[in-house]
Order: sequence, then structure tokens, then C-alpha cells
Amino acid sequence: MFAAVFLLVAAQAAPAVAAGALDEPDPKAMSMAEIKAFNAKVPRGHPYFIRCVKTAAVGSLVARELSCRTNEQWNKADRVGNDNARDAIEHFKGKSANTSG
Repeated sequence: MFAAVFLLVAAQAAPAVAAGALDEPDPKAMSMAEIKAFNAKVPRGHPYFIRCVKTAAVGSLVARELSCRTNEQWNKADRVGNDNARDAIEHFKGKSANTSG
């Protein structure tokens, strides 16, 4: 009985989004208020949930750059970066840094 009530409450608390109900957002064209309103409709693990990351601006100790992307876009960027690193390793594999012979 308790488990059924818990599941009912959890289902009401979590936003329900059908698979094809949302169009892919463009986080770069959205304001922070629009991003927060959009994220309120989707669960954190959804491919269209928007995550924003602050990084230090190059050459500055104070300035920060904000990069917002969907989970799907972050995953694609990770895959591309890993593929590029793997290709670079394969390219230089077997080449010796020591050229004296």
C-alpha cells in the first residue's frame, strides 16, 4: 500500500513528457528564464534537458563564459572529442619521438 502511494506521488511530481511532444530547443538562442521554463517541463535525464556550464575565459582571472547545450548535444560533443583523441593516438602510435639512429 505504501509503495503504491509513493509511486503515485513520484509520478505526479515528475514532469511527464511524451517522446515526440517536444521539438529540439536551441539553447544558444534562449534566455536563462526560457531555459529554466523549458527544463521545468522535462526530466533531468531527457535528451533535450538543457545543461549550462561556466568556464573561465581565456586570459582572465575573473570573467566566465557560459555554455548551454542539451544533454544530446553534450553527449555528441563528448563522442566527437573522444573520436578525435583516439584518431590522434592512432596516428602517432608507432612513431618514435627519438629520431637519432
